[in-house]
Amino acid sequence: MAHRLLKFALVGGIGFIADAAAFSLCFYLLEVSLITSRLIAFVIAATVTWFGNRTFTFASQDRALAKQWLKFISVACVSAIPNFLAFKAVVLVLGETGVMPMLALAVGVLVGMGSNYLFSSMWVFKKAHK
Repeated sequence: MAHRLLKFALVGGIGFIADAAAFSLCFYLLEVSLITSRLIAFVIAATVTWFGNRTFTFASQDRALAKQWLKFISVACVSAIPNFLAFKAVVLVLGETGVMPMLALAVGVLVGMGSNYLFSSMWVFKKAHK
């Protein structure tokens, strides 16, 4: 289990890079609103991590890609609640300027990781590691 959690964290790190890149592009470059930028980046990062976890962490052979992706996105949405609450709390305390939104992004991702792993291993990729 510890080995799988480490793989999950590694994929999560790649997802974080995708999340931060998409957020930065939307918020800093395109000047999209804070929350809309966060939502766009979330969907991109969730898709990246689904693919990474499917192929690397859980080595899923499930052929129902769309169904599995929807399950993963639904898990990510549940995990997004504490993620987004932590993000918003950090932004409220530290502000929306400079690197503070990126710090808030990192805190939120870490907060949501635990529930995301539990739901992913127990439901989304359950068949892959019986």
